[in-house]
Amino acid sequence: MESSDILVIGGGIIGGSVAYGMAKQGFEVTLLNQGGSSPSASRGNFGLTWVQSKGLGMPRYAEWTLDAVQSWPEFSEDLEENSGISVDFDQPGGFEACLGEEEWRLRKTEVEQMRQESVNGNYDCEMLDRQTMQEMIPKLRLGETVYGASFSPHDGHINPLALLSSLMAALKNFGIKFFPGNKVVSVSFQNGCFEIRTTKQRFSSKKIVLACGLGIKSLARQVGIDIPLRPQRGQILVTERTHPLLMHPFVTLRQTREGSFMIGASHEEVNFDSGTTLDVMRSLANHALKLFPELSSLQLVRCWGALRILTPDNIPVYVESESCPGAFVVSSHSGITLAPLHAGRLSKWIVDGRAPQGLEKFHPGRFDA
Repeated sequence: MESSDILVIGGGIIGGSVAYGMAKQGFEVTLLNQGGSSPSASRGNFGLTWVQSKGLGMPRYAEWTLDAVQSWPEFSEDLEENSGISVDFDQPGGFEACLGEEEWRLRKTEVEQMRQESVNGNYDCEMLDRQTMQEMIPKLRLGETVYGASFSPHDGHINPLALLSSLMAALKNFGIKFFPGNKVVSVSFQNGCFEIRTTKQRFSSKKIVLACGLGIKSLARQVGIDIPLRPQRGQILVTERTHPLLMHPFVTLRQTREGSFMIGASHEEVNFDSGTTLDVMRSLANHALKLFPELSSLQLVRCWGALRILTPDNIPVYVESESCPGAFVVSSHSGITLAPLHAGRLSKWIVDGRAPQGLEKFHPGRFDA
């Protein structure tokens, strides 16, 4: 039986980030990953580090997200130093475009509400008219229906596959034990120790972290935690490469460092179906052309569907089991944006038990009402 100080179940960006933070602190960490054909939010991610719209009605989440994106420059440098792999992080500020005056007015109302809810009214997001937008995007002509946008200087983007590769390389350099292709079958707790059975072998650990996306729900019940999670599909299109045209990412469109445009992302309630459909791809492409008609000259070269992991309010869940102390759940559909905090504040909480300020806001008990 393999044993370690801490065992993390889930080898995606969330599990990898938490494991990275604990390995940096010098703890012996084991990482299990199911792998194979299981749905992977980490591999299908759009790649945004995003502040806008996150935390409407829950100021602590808005603050948490802002703290995360402000930590991204240092986190990306640290990760590259420890892995030798750049994640292509860029933070030029981002747009959420409004097609028509009504969308613009509704978006303005949301921005004003988030400013009122924020501490000291400090919500760094502004509404821009069409002319101001066009001046910031000199190389592409805006479509006729673009009325304006909200803009946050904190928004940015990365290469999600590079982030995953960088985390895995850094963990290897820190000497963690990594077991791919190990689907966890059961978790039991006895005499202050956890026994984890997979399809291949058994493991033991004093602490465990459930960070396995949609697989969390059934495993969490085995350690006395009920987490209401559901899948939601998002489809993404990718164009051929072209010369640099768009510096700022949009919430539905961005140009990668390699030159491709990524177009997304749908929000579909289709259970565990991670496929693609022609009607949704057509809708995504049409929306991109409403933003920038000139993109019609580019060929689409790839498409895929992936599953988000959502709570009822789309806000993360962080909790330690009361009946099985030492078992933690870390779940969020914003694993990329929040990676610096998962590697930092959360990993320290798991190790020493000192919860970051306001962590109780992310407890699943909020769903009991």
